[in-house]
Amino acid sequence: MKGWFGLEGSNMEVQRSATHGLTVREITRRLSSIVEGEVLSEEWERAIYATDGSSYEVLPLCVVLPKTERDVVGVVKFAWENGVPIIARGGGSGLAGQAIGAGILLDFTRHMNKVAEVDPEQNYVIAQPGVYKGILDQVLTQKGLFLPPDPSSSEFCTIGGNIGTNASGPRTVKYGSMIRYVESLRVVLADGEVIETGPIEIGSEEWVRKSSSDTLESTAYRGVREIVEKNLRLIVETQPKVTKNSSGYRIEAVLNGNSFDLGKLFVSSEGTLGIVVQAKLRVLKIPKSRGLALLQFASHEDAGAAVAEILTLKPSAVEMLDDKVIDLAEAAYPDLRQAVPKETESMLIVEFDGDSGEVEGLLHGLESSFRSGKHRVLSIRLAYAEAEMKNLWEIRKKALPLAQKARKGDRKPVAFVEDTVVNPKYLAEYIHDLYGVYAKFGVIGVVYGHAGDGHLHTRPLMDMTSAEDLRKLEAIAAEVFGLVKKYDGCITGEHGDGLARTGFLPLQYGSEMCSLFKQVKQLLDPRGILNPGKKVSDVGPNLITLNLRYGAEYQRRPVKTALNWGIERNTVIKKITGYDAELEYAREVELCHGCGYCRELNYSARMCPVYKGLGSEVDSCRGRNNLLRWMMKLEGLASSFEFTEEYGEAIYKHCIQCKMCHVDCPSNVNVAKLMAEARARYAAVKGLPKGYKYFIELDKYAEQGCSLAPFSNWLMSSGVFRAPLEWLTGISRKRAFPSFQRKTFAKRFKEYEQLLQVKQFHRSAVFFYDTYLNYNNPELGIAIVKILEKSGVKTIVPTQKSSGLPALVEGAPEIGRKMAEYNVSSLAPYVKKGLPIICFSPSAGITLRMEYLNVLDTDDARLVAENTLDIHEYLYSLHKAGVLNEDFKPLDKDALIHLHCHSIVQKVDGAVFALLRLIPGLKVERLERGCCGVGGSFSFIKDNYDLSMQMGRELLKAVQDAGRQVYSTGESCMLQMQQGSGRAVGLTMDLLREAYRL
Repeated sequence: MKGWFGLEGSNMEVQRSATHGLTVREITRRLSSIVEGEVLSEEWERAIYATDGSSYEVLPLCVVLPKTERDVVGVVKFAWENGVPIIARGGGSGLAGQAIGAGILLDFTRHMNKVAEVDPEQNYVIAQPGVYKGILDQVLTQKGLFLPPDPSSSEFCTIGGNIGTNASGPRTVKYGSMIRYVESLRVVLADGEVIETGPIEIGSEEWVRKSSSDTLESTAYRGVREIVEKNLRLIVETQPKVTKNSSGYRIEAVLNGNSFDLGKLFVSSEGTLGIVVQAKLRVLKIPKSRGLALLQFASHEDAGAAVAEILTLKPSAVEMLDDKVIDLAEAAYPDLRQAVPKETESMLIVEFDGDSGEVEGLLHGLESSFRSGKHRVLSIRLAYAEAEMKNLWEIRKKALPLAQKARKGDRKPVAFVEDTVVNPKYLAEYIHDLYGVYAKFGVIGVVYGHAGDGHLHTRPLMDMTSAEDLRKLEAIAAEVFGLVKKYDGCITGEHGDGLARTGFLPLQYGSEMCSLFKQVKQLLDPRGILNPGKKVSDVGPNLITLNLRYGAEYQRRPVKTALNWGIERNTVIKKITGYDAELEYAREVELCHGCGYCRELNYSARMCPVYKGLGSEVDSCRGRNNLLRWMMKLEGLASSFEFTEEYGEAIYKHCIQCKMCHVDCPSNVNVAKLMAEARARYAAVKGLPKGYKYFIELDKYAEQGCSLAPFSNWLMSSGVFRAPLEWLTGISRKRAFPSFQRKTFAKRFKEYEQLLQVKQFHRSAVFFYDTYLNYNNPELGIAIVKILEKSGVKTIVPTQKSSGLPALVEGAPEIGRKMAEYNVSSLAPYVKKGLPIICFSPSAGITLRMEYLNVLDTDDARLVAENTLDIHEYLYSLHKAGVLNEDFKPLDKDALIHLHCHSIVQKVDGAVFALLRLIPGLKVERLERGCCGVGGSFSFIKDNYDLSMQMGRELLKAVQDAGRQVYSTGESCMLQMQQGSGRAVGLTMDLLREAYRL
């Protein structure tokens, strides 16, 4: 070890040294007596915090979720007195490894996440460090304000993290980065002293007061001033000549004439000099108008060469995307490729803002300039409409996560040279040279970024368990950073140094300047406890390959899986991921790169309803995925942990099988299937948790309910009966059950089938009716049969059981397999005759299309999977074929449509709206405020009901407040929304039923 500045050695060496004689148990005990917030100390809890969005991993000693500034002060004082490292963490979205470490980790997102004040008159906002930038943006937008730094991770990165890395984003070219907007900070220094920063005139009374005592604050004021004044020429000369910089300490920004602002030093410092507990930030009025231009080029060099002229027009943003990102975006934005010429290799998105006339003039000036033939551009498209601009920006904002989807064998994008900045006039040359480095080392990579600042994000694809690739990694970094230095640029523009780039700071700044950084660190953190090993280090460039999440020595435990993995040639999987096959279990677990998108709270994505509702790291897809990864690591958690009560609760209570992670996760990690696998192995040893067996054997109990109806319905609505039933079965007394019908759909259809024999039909389809229609709403089932009949479709209903989804995902795959075998054997013969299978229930549809293959990967099961359609999808296909009966009664309705998560996963949302819009007079709009939280059987289990309502609270409130009737594609969603909002909610098939006069 070389001390805390060095952070040299393996994770375990750092871990042992960090305790300074205190055990983890002792540290936890003492911290628990100090703080009001939670202290997490179990090894599995620490394990899920051991990584961030980077390639690195270090197990923390414990994790503190502070509730107040007093908590932070208490923890810091403890760390100071005992020499224990302390690491402040935002959303854990950092790409350079700055939010991990072998010490006490502070997670501010749980409690210290409030916007304290917004002043539209004085144009400032005061916020706590744990508030997500996206949440702050929402608050500001309501006041007509915005904070210009806008990183692509804004939905899931925090204000504290934005300050720590000097965040910027696409609009820096006009508005500058975070350091420009920090007016004052409230900071806890290394010894627990709390200070307020802000600009102070040197020599003033305030200056004398702040700099004249023996406190750490006074020492910092005197010492930093002396460093700056003595070395001003060196500081100025070594600054990168670029518009973005989050590398090293921003010493040059502290002194402005006679004004001294210590707060600027904490910006970009990654929590190594002090811990920000509150920030006052300058904000601006939202521009009256914005407009975009999309320019497409045959090469990156052509695009790079065009940037210099674009900048003469003073745009607010100039963004670059390459063709690989476009290919990856196509799965999420299927219409995108149609608007992009095949020969396009690079695209520029150019934004102007200001008054509407000014924006229009600038856009037309840009168009005229590039249509003149002066530049080699393939096409130009102007966008003024809000929806079109939003779509383009959405693609750009998701470029970083989309880029993470790329993989080639075991090679995946690795973030280590992904944040370089050069003067835009050198951009074309730099891009050419960068690709030359990649070619030299035989790697491929994606390129995108903030071209207006000469700022590129690029990630070569590498295998982080390959010794050969790891040797390349340091060499590639050295060459790329050497190029950056050649072009007088900066090795990190907005993502920080962390473990990835701290070792290269001498290359960036030279040894003399790095010596000043060490002096600053010593002044403010004399005991070296604040996020050690970041910004200042005695380890050289090889720091980049230490403490890797994987590495050449990484080994897995052998895992005998309960489900089938590596399933190939499944249409839904291909639609979701863009790949022809899913991964094997181990590689699926390792697919998560830790970006934290599953923690977003703006409802720009459905995932993860559990995190949205409950807010702990284990509630996030990333947290649960990390838990499984640590279970699989040879040197991870003890294998016996797999059968503990804590593990069982983690895998059962923190996933509701919505499967939206598979769609929304940038890497398309199928966390729901991973949880199903974990549950299957757990239940095989420990048995199913109480209550679940009744849903796994649903047909048995539902048939009893129907046979006893209406008496069974009276019992299930009786509080006197439900209380002992809850105790006996584990089924929540709070959950309302849909009424059982005496005569099931199967029985009613047999009677109705006689009428079908005498009618003429042009085609036939197989109907898989599933649980709800059979036992609870057979009338709607018959109505669907009649709807199909209207278009000349004869409905065939083979014998069938319920889909078996609860068994497949809740830990009983063998029971699920038997149900799958029964249904597949009944359905496959019809598919072989060319008939499609139609599902009303989205959950039944996804079961037949995906879940059955997890336990029954046979030719017949594949036939069923590839020929199953959602009812909306099927009816709209009839419309496209020109054979749908469209003799609809006009419906004078303005309806809100909520989509079941499984409708979205199957990619049938477009068909739902297209079909409903065929009905005259009917106006439909998507109600998107997240998942309802029902989670199938989840919300029926004792202790889960309140959790499910918490997960769906935003949607339930939206339903409650809606001035329009709400309809859903899913029966379980309908029931949850009705109970949670107190309002009647319909099904989309009810609208079709009404339009067909049925």
